[in-house]
Parts: sequence; structure tokens; C-alpha cells
Amino acid sequence: MKKPLAVLLTLILLLSLTASLTFAADASSLPVTLTPPEHISLTWLDGNDSPTTCVFAYSIPTTLSLFQKSIDDAEDKDAFFAQYGLNDAWFLIQIDWALDDVNDSVSGWHYNKYWDGGADCDLGRDSGYMYHYSDWDCVDYSIGNMTETINDAWILRGVSIGSLNGDPENGTIGIKDQLKPEQYTYNYEDEALSIDFTKHTMYVRARFVLVLRDREDQDSYYFSAWSETASYGKDAAKYEGITAKDLPAPEISNLHMTDKEFNDNPIVAYTLSVPDSLAKMAVEASAHGGGIFIETEARVKGDTDWTGMGNADWLITPGEMDCALVSLISENHPSIAKDTPIELRCRYRCSQSGYDDVFSEYSKVLTFETTEIGNDPQPTPPAATETPTPTPTVEEKKDDRCPICHFCPQPLGLCIFIWLLIIIVIVVVIIVVIKVTKKDKDKEKQ
Repeated sequence: MKKPLAVLLTLILLLSLTASLTFAADASSLPVTLTPPEHISLTWLDGNDSPTTCVFAYSIPTTLSLFQKSIDDAEDKDAFFAQYGLNDAWFLIQIDWALDDVNDSVSGWHYNKYWDGGADCDLGRDSGYMYHYSDWDCVDYSIGNMTETINDAWILRGVSIGSLNGDPENGTIGIKDQLKPEQYTYNYEDEALSIDFTKHTMYVRARFVLVLRDREDQDSYYFSAWSETASYGKDAAKYEGITAKDLPAPEISNLHMTDKEFNDNPIVAYTLSVPDSLAKMAVEASAHGGGIFIETEARVKGDTDWTGMGNADWLITPGEMDCALVSLISENHPSIAKDTPIELRCRYRCSQSGYDDVFSEYSKVLTFETTEIGNDPQPTPPAATETPTPTPTVEEKKDDRCPICHFCPQPLGLCIFIWLLIIIVIVVVIIVVIKVTKKDKDKEKQ
């Protein structure tokens, strides 16, 4: 019976290899290309929140922001996901940390293979649902808003006795097992772990996770590369602060009327380009208790004074930025007639903890003709005076045809001819097993 067993084991191996190849093929056709956080920054909260809490700020690549925006803007989300063979998709971020030496076997990077999840287990767990990370390891951290250029996370927060020791019964790693005794102190009365950052350096890196839920509601995980490393403490570069000279003037274009309204008055939109240098500064400012924001001003052409637009997008986001025009209504302009020329400009404001706010130069002035403001409850948008730039789109719908035969529906993700081959192999194996078994019985009778 050894030969039939060997054949069966070979068949099982072939089937497992086929499944693995199928999974790899799926990974090559993601709806968006995954890239890591482009800019990251880390700062300590100086003992606020908990003795070790740090703020980790990071930027979202434009391609990922636009893909998330296309999801948010889709009127029929089921149809949107169906074009990729999905029921849903969303992003997470994993944040890894190390103290003093990223390559140290104890306090170095804490990523392990379980952070990758799998077909039968969640991120950070094995197939038996045992945990393989500590309370400081961010294996499935939620992202505030993927459509915003800058996001941040409060990490390395308070350590209870349970977090310090871990939970061996369910596999949770104790934070004390990820640090050396000389790197920290622990106050058992207050349940507070402290690290002296004048003597030690914290390092952090991150990567994006794209979770795809297929039409059978099965989840698959895909990962970007790891980002560069950010640091805070003894060996980290000191933050010098952003000055007005560092800030570029906003790059705006394509000012046009939209079909949206605010308080029965029109909303205009313009396209904001976010240069890499600004995104990097915005990450630094966010990590240091502030941020870089965009301020929009407008006026009726011919007026001297500009009006700050109170109902305008102010968070930096690549793509279209909305600005409601209702703020132009004043004693001098109780109403504004249709086709009145309106001018608009923007500037950046940077706020940082411990520093005064600083401002960039203004952008170029854009001009357009508005619909009526103030009296017309249902204004009709006129044609834009500038040629709109094409809205960035995600990758085109993938070809649903079978890559092997080019016509079958690929039942369960495999070409129908592969299924036929598998069935034939199984039948052959069964026949071989029956014949060998019969031959063995005949020998026993003899």
C-alpha cells in the first residue's frame, strides 16, 4: 500500500501548489498599487497622556488617496467593487517599533510572520487564533482618513500590568519581553512604564495594509513595503521648526462652479497640487502638535478687501477643494448678480506647538463668473471659464476572461480545464489504488 499512499501525497502536493499559484496571481492584479507612507515623523508627548505616549505622523500617497476617494464617491458601491471581483476593500496601517537598536534580538523591530495574517487567520494571529504581538505592536491600526494627505496615530501608550506581562494563555506578548531591563522603569503602584529619552532612542516604521473581501466574503491581506525610519530621543535629530520661508505658495488651478450648494448658494472648486516638500513639512508639523492648513479668500472683482471663506475645505488633500461662496454676502454685497467676476486666492498656515503660526505667500489669483449669490434659491451653474483638468482615476477594470482558455467563467478562481485535469488525476489515482489493493489481496490468497 505504500505506492498508492505516495501517489495520494503527490496529488495533495500538486493541489496545494496550484492553490498557491492562484493566490499569487490574484496579488498581481490589485485594484491599486501599494506604496509605503512617503513621509513619517515621531515625537514624544512629553509625559502627557502617558509617560511614553508618542505621536506618529505619516503621509498618504496620492494614488491611495484617490482610490479611497473613488470608493467614497461611488454611488453604487456594490457595482464599484464588483468590477474587481470584490465585496469590499479598505486600508489599515501597521506600525512597528524598536528601542536603541533596530536589529537587537530583544528590543529591535518586533514584526514577525504572524503580522501578515493568512487565508485562515487574522493579522497578528495564527490558525488557532493565538495572538503573537504586544499591546505596543500596531498590527491592524485604523487610518483616520485615507483621502487626507496627513494622518497621525498616538502610539506606545500607557502600560498596565497585564500589558507589561502579556497573556501566555492566548499568546499575547508582554512588553517587558520586548525591552531590556535597563531600558525602562516600571511603577507598579501607578501601573506606569517610563523611558528616559535623553538616554534612549525610539525608532518607528510603518506599512499600509490593503484588505480585499471577495464575493464569498473571504478576506485577503496585501502589504506595501516598509517606510523609512522615524526616530525620537537621544540619537534623533532635533526638530528646528518650520518658518514662513520654508512654505511654498499653494499651487491651485481649474477654478470652476460645481453643482453643489451650501445654504442655497453656490459652491466653487479648485484643484490643489501638493508638492512632496510640502507633504514632508506637513507630517513634521502634525507630529509636533500642529499642522499645515490651507486658507481660502475671495472677493468681488474691483473690491479692495479680501474675505476669508469660512465654509471652505482647509485640510490639505490632493485634488478638488470646495469653497462655498455664501461668505461673500455682506452689507456692501447683500446679493451678487449672476456673471459677476469673482477672484479667489489661497495661502498655507502652519501651526506648531511652541511656535507662532507662520504663513506662506498667496497663490496666484484665479477669476471666474459666479451664479447669483444671496437671492436665487436654486442657482444654475454657468459654464466654467477655465478648461477643467481630468479627474484622476484608478486603474481600469481588469480583464475578467480566464488567462488560460480566455472564455471559461473560472469556477472558484481556476480555469475549467484545470478542474477537468484535477478530476482526471483523482479518477486515475482511485483506479490505481483499486488495482493495487486487488493485487495485494490476490497475493494474500495465494
